Amino acid sequence: MAGTITTGILLLAATQAVMCNVVSPEPRNFFPDVKGNLTKIVWAHAVNSKAELEAALSSDDIMMLEADVVLGKLNETDNSSIAEIPIMAHPPSKESDLSLEEFLNSTIQNNGTKGIKLDFKTIQAFEKSRPILTKLRANLKFPVFINADIFSGSVNATAIPVNAKDFLEGAVETIPECTLSVGWTTRYGKEYNITEGRYTPEQIKMMTDVLAEKQIKQSVTYPVRAGLAANDIETVKVLLKNTTSDNATLTIWSSEGDSVNVAQLSKLIQDVGIDKVYVDVPEDLKKQLDLSGASVLGSATMLAMSAALGVLLLSMRML
Repeated sequence: MAGTITTGILLLAATQAVMCNVVSPEPRNFFPDVKGNLTKIVWAHAVNSKAELEAALSSDDIMMLEADVVLGKLNETDNSSIAEIPIMAHPPSKESDLSLEEFLNSTIQNNGTKGIKLDFKTIQAFEKSRPILTKLRANLKFPVFINADIFSGSVNATAIPVNAKDFLEGAVETIPECTLSVGWTTRYGKEYNITEGRYTPEQIKMMTDVLAEKQIKQSVTYPVRAGLAANDIETVKVLLKNTTSDNATLTIWSSEGDSVNVAQLSKLIQDVGIDKVYVDVPEDLKKQLDLSGASVLGSATMLAMSAALGVLLLSMRML
C-alpha cells in the first residue's frame, strides 16, 4: 500500500514538473489546491490598467485575470498620429496605459502563477492581437482563455457579436492549446431594468452547431449569465450534452445587481458538478450559493488521472 502511495506521489510530482512546460494547461491541473473544484478558482475582473494588473499579480488569492481587449491607443504619450493597437480597455473606452503585449509580458514575468482570460470585443481587435499571441505563445505556460461573445442572446440583445466562424478559426490556428470561451451578448440587469429572461433552445443550438461545423475538440467553456441560466436549467445543460469538445465546462458570471434565483442557480451547479463549473460572480452572490450537494471527482481518481497524464506527457517529450 505504501509503495502504491509513494508511486502515485512521484508520478503526481512528475506531472506537475511537466506541466511547467505545457502551453496553456488546464486550470484544474495548474491549480492543484482546488482539488478539481472549479468553483474555488478566484477571478479578478477588468484588469485593464497597469495599476490593476500589478494589484492582481501581487494578490495571493487571485488565480485568473479577466481583461478586455480593444483596438485603441496608449494614453501615456502624444499618439495622435499612431495607429491603433490592441490595448486593455472596456468599450466605449479606447485609451489605456496598458497594451495587450505589456499585459502578456508582465504576466509571463510574474513566474506564470496566474491564468488569464482575454475578452475580445471585436473581430478586428482579435485579428490585430493574433501576431502578438503567436509571438508569445511558447511562454504562455499558464491557463489561457480566449473569449468572445459570438452570438446575440437574451433578452433581445442588441450588442453586435464577434463573427463566430472567423473567431473560432483564428483562435484554433493561433493558440490551439487555449480554452475557447464562447458565449452570447445579453441585455439584462439593472442597466436595462430587465429581471426576467432565459437562454433559448435556438440560441443553444446555434452555439453547438457552429462548434460542430468547425470540429472543435479542444477545451471549451461556455460563459452563461447567472440570472438567465438559472431560469432554465435543462436548456443550459444541453450545451454540455451536445458539445463536440472533449472537455466542456460552464462559466457562470453575473453583474452587480442582477436578479438571480439563487436556489435554481445552486441546483444548476449541483446538477452539472463543481468539476465542470467556473463561478465568476460577485462575492455576495457566491456566498449565497448552496454547493453542498455538488459532486467532484474523488481524490483517488484525480491522483490516477494526474499520474496517467504525467506518464503521457513525459512519454511525448521523449519521442
